Amino acid sequence: MTTAELLSFLGLAWSRLLVFPGGACVLIAVWLAEAFERRRAQPALLFFPTSWLTSPLTASAVVLPWLGVALLPLPGATALSRPVDLVAVVGLLEWPRLLAITADLQRGDRTRGVQRLAAALNGYPPLVLSLLLMSLKTGTLEVAGLLRVPEIGAPLQHTAWFWLGAGALILALPPLIEVGPFALDTLDELRPGLRLRTLGFILIAALPGMALLTRDDAEDWWRIALPPLALGGALWVFHSSTRQQSALRWARIYAGLDLILLLALLAAGLLALQARLA
Repeated sequence: MTTAELLSFLGLAWSRLLVFPGGACVLIAVWLAEAFERRRAQPALLFFPTSWLTSPLTASAVVLPWLGVALLPLPGATALSRPVDLVAVVGLLEWPRLLAITADLQRGDRTRGVQRLAAALNGYPPLVLSLLLMSLKTGTLEVAGLLRVPEIGAPLQHTAWFWLGAGALILALPPLIEVGPFALDTLDELRPGLRLRTLGFILIAALPGMALLTRDDAEDWWRIALPPLALGGALWVFHSSTRQQSALRWARIYAGLDLILLLALLAAGLLALQARLA
């Protein structure tokens, strides 16, 4: 998917970019997060700090994850004319962290840059393995596949792999969005983009829960809002309780999680192979 193709079919669904799930929805969510977590003695800003407009590169730290959030197939959003790959959305969301890592390494704070790289290495394996487990049931790595929750009476194997992957996707969030023992400070001009990135990954992890609550076209607003709000609250509790703990200890825990997910993926492959040969 080229940039021109992305902008062309988003233009046909402009409300995604300007209203929901992007636009006003993104501005409010990021402003609330910034106001809630602001620790410096500065007046709260209405929208983004002006520093994000200082150069095209820092502006891209907001624009690209904004596009990533706008592409998410949230209930109630305008339908797009073509499917969107998870790889494209994750790539758009990851751009601010790539800039943050580059800025840390180039501006002398190499320790923080290495810590941010370590957090990424702890988050990517469970992210990839969880999405692969979910794809065993959905048969696709499109973003819309996260909404295809197993129906009642679906084969037990498909149901187990899907929800195991959905649970692992939630567990992968702390190192992915840098909270708890993986929390790191960042430059002011990149902070709004990283907030958008955090929002995007929380919404991705909440998609299966939204799909479960909005079955049978029950698209009440609370059914859409409850999963991401509950997930955000749980992450805030996790962050508050583990902020001072060792990241190395949690890295070992995530290595164990990766092993469990890898074994589950291998077991799923063997079962599928046996079923095909039977």
